[in-house]
This record gives sequence, structure tokens and C-alpha cells, in this order.
Amino acid sequence: MTTAPEMTARQRGKQRKRDAIQAAAATLLQSKQFDEITMREVAQLAEVGEATLFRYVTSKHELLHMVYGDELDAVLDRIDAQDAAMVAAHGDAPTGTHFVERIRAIYLERCAFYRRNPANSSRYLREGFSQSALSARNIAQGDRTIELVRSIVADGQERGLLDRRAAPLLVAQNCHAIYMHEIDRTPVRGFDPERIWDRVGPRLDAQLRPLVLAQPA
Repeated sequence: MTTAPEMTARQRGKQRKRDAIQAAAATLLQSKQFDEITMREVAQLAEVGEATLFRYVTSKHELLHMVYGDELDAVLDRIDAQDAAMVAAHGDAPTGTHFVERIRAIYLERCAFYRRNPANSSRYLREGFSQSALSARNIAQGDRTIELVRSIVADGQERGLLDRRAAPLLVAQNCHAIYMHEIDRTPVRGFDPERIWDRVGPRLDAQLRPLVLAQPA
């Protein structure tokens, strides 16, 4: 069995600086909107010089991706664990509604991620459409959610519990589009970000509940 080599003192020092920079950015992003934060503020809070800061990150956008990328990864890990628990709880005899509830639970968690800081969360989520060098992680996170939803729909169809006429991938993409659309239109329409689930949930139901097949008595 091989073990990873221990970090050198220099590597540990670099990691501490990187951690301090990320922690400072996270603190500022909790209380301020992205456009209000300056790199100088981040450097001061992290207790590093601005020149040092720019050796670790090149822009505020990179800080946004560091902070919110890690946070969303943790949310997606929690979603996976939650979904596995829901599968275990229903054993080998799920209903069609069970598959719908699994998908709803995924987006309930993603809505909670958005609600923690709507302006900055939506800014990060929109970065996936920027085609920048930083967007690959964001895109992969969206694809991870879409793939989980696709697999849930496909499983329900294979069990004869969901209508097979709907393509699982298209259903999954539509569910994610609903989520992103509500995030985009919340500030435009002046909607309350805290009530985003009140808008996402019914739209998911309209997409998913017609797929549930009636079971013989």
C-alpha cells in the first residue's frame, strides 16, 4: 500500500495562504455582493499582500469559483447521500411518485444553495454560460445533477412506474432548465428569493407528475 508523500514546509505554507485567501473571500461573499468586493479587501482580510494574492488567483471571478464551487460540490455530495437514503427507505417496492419525490428533493437542496446568498449564488450559477476558462467546473456540476435526474427517470421507466414515452435525458434537462429559469427571473420580476421553491416545485410537478403511471389495484 502506497501513501501520499508528506507536504514540505514550503508546500504547507502555500496551502495555508491559499486557505486564508479562500476563507477571506468566503467571508466577504457572505456579507457583500460580488461586484462590491475588491481584491484589496480580500488580501487585507487574508493578511497577505496584494502581489501575493495575485500569485494565487488572477481575478475575483476565480475567487467566486473557489468559494461557490466548493460549496456546490458539498451540496451535490449531500444530494447523492440523501438520494441513496431515499432509495434505501423504499426498498424494492417503490411507487412512481417515489421517483418524482427523489427529483424534487434534489432541487429543494439546490434551491437552498441559491437562497443562502441569491445574488452571489446566481452569479456563480450563471458562470456556466460564460464559456470562460473557469466554467468547466460549473458545467460539470450542472451535468452531475442532470445525470442523477436522468438515471432516476430511466430507473422508474424500467420498472414500469413512469411513462416510457418521455426521453429521460430531455426530462432531466427540462428540470434543470426550470431551476435556472426561476433563478434568472427572480430578480427581473422582483420575486422573493426566499420563496423560489414555491415557483420551482409546482413547475417540476407539472413536468414530472404526468409521467407517473397508475398501478393496478
